Amino acid sequence: MTDLPAASGRLGTARDDEISLWEVLATLLRRRALIVRSVLVVTALAVLLAFVGGRSYTTSASFRPQGSSGASDLAALASQFGVRVPNPEETESPAFYAELLTSRPILAGVAAAAYRIDGVVTSLVDFLEIEEESAALEEREVLAWLEDEAIIVGTGRETGIVHLDVTTSAPELSMQIAEQLLRQVERFNLQTRQSRGAAERAFIEERVAAVQGELAEVEAALLAHIQSNRQITNSPELQFQRNQLQDEVASRRQVYTSLVQAYEEARISEVRDTPVLTVLQTPFAPPAPDDRGLLIRLVLGVVLGSLIGVLLALVAEALEAPEVEPGSPRAEVRRSWNRLRSSVPSLRRGRPRPPTEVPR
Repeated sequence: MTDLPAASGRLGTARDDEISLWEVLATLLRRRALIVRSVLVVTALAVLLAFVGGRSYTTSASFRPQGSSGASDLAALASQFGVRVPNPEETESPAFYAELLTSRPILAGVAAAAYRIDGVVTSLVDFLEIEEESAALEEREVLAWLEDEAIIVGTGRETGIVHLDVTTSAPELSMQIAEQLLRQVERFNLQTRQSRGAAERAFIEERVAAVQGELAEVEAALLAHIQSNRQITNSPELQFQRNQLQDEVASRRQVYTSLVQAYEEARISEVRDTPVLTVLQTPFAPPAPDDRGLLIRLVLGVVLGSLIGVLLALVAEALEAPEVEPGSPRAEVRRSWNRLRSSVPSLRRGRPRPPTEVPR
């Protein structure tokens, strides 16, 4: 049989350990000054950061990549001979350009360029006041700034348009960096297309020579057949052989003509320097600085400050509660809390909760 006093003592302890909603509300009301101070401090810090960071200027640009149907036809022609030529559409998608804009080759070109700000020509290293032991470390800092802070790239899934935003502390610099990004992408496209055109020209040149030799052999065989067999009217077998040779010659001539046409297109692509991007929105100098976002900062400051204040109020109330067993972890935390209160004047204003006698 269970001992009634012991069971009653365990029940009372369980009830004492339970947290009542009314007790929590009473604690928050009692510690309302601490909560209000927390809200004011966090909100003030959030607003202060908006003014300390300085003003920023954002410019936007957008473009749409163009495909190359001629190169696609060339890839289809090359596939007939068992050779796979990369399809430009695989490397000219909006997602590809979004990755390309933040890649090291493009950003390195942007970082190495010179910019004119307020009539003075400067570099990004000097503008950002970066001082490192070597030029490689300075370039790394500039690339990290461009990728993490200055450039934001997005793509439209349905339209295939690539959007580009550049944010700096100078309106002229934002516009010039966006222009430099478009220029670097154009340069990359031209170099890629010209190198691809050179590779395709070399491949087709070999195929033209090979097919030309095959065509000459078939034509020579047809000529020899005609010279050896002048009368084939009464010989179905000779007629069949001549028809086969004539069909083979026609087929080889068709392949040869297609290859010669593709060879001329590849030669043109190798030296072509026309743009392959359709710029829909050119970069512009921002007429006004960006919004500081004070309203959002105020809301976030109030919410975050309230959460911190409530947490501090509950912790302070728990640490100042009576009947703490000496030597327990709670007693150690209470002593640390009392030392903190004695060093921070704002925390000494909270009055400890008087001991509450539990009726038995």
